[in-house]
Amino acid sequence: MKNLKNNLSEKDTLINTNMGQWLKYERKKSYILVNGKKKPITQSMVAKKLGVTFQQVQKYEKGDNTIPIFRWFALCDYFNVQPNRVKELVTGDIFLLSEDMLVSNITETKTGDSNDNNDVYPKE
Repeated sequence: MKNLKNNLSEKDTLINTNMGQWLKYERKKSYILVNGKKKPITQSMVAKKLGVTFQQVQKYEKGDNTIPIFRWFALCDYFNVQPNRVKELVTGDIFLLSEDMLVSNITETKTGDSNDNNDVYPKE
């Protein structure tokens, strides 16, 4: 069986990258309330919701792995975003977000359990 990753078209690769950037952007701008305090959503939280490992979420965010459609719908539901809006964003010919937009929102790194060491949070 051929490796599917090596057979993706340039457009499919761009869509994977855009989907990953969308996921990362939505995660970093989203918070949950815990004991009356806003807590950023981590890769581990998203992974638990999807039933995958946080490493898989990392691969989705990098665009290395394709997000299956059923998980894509779960993500839209989790972040309260209409799937058609996401489709419009990620199927364009340019990246959804530039790396500069993501990096400019980062203000601190997380300390905590080893599952979340790569998470960074946007400024509140």
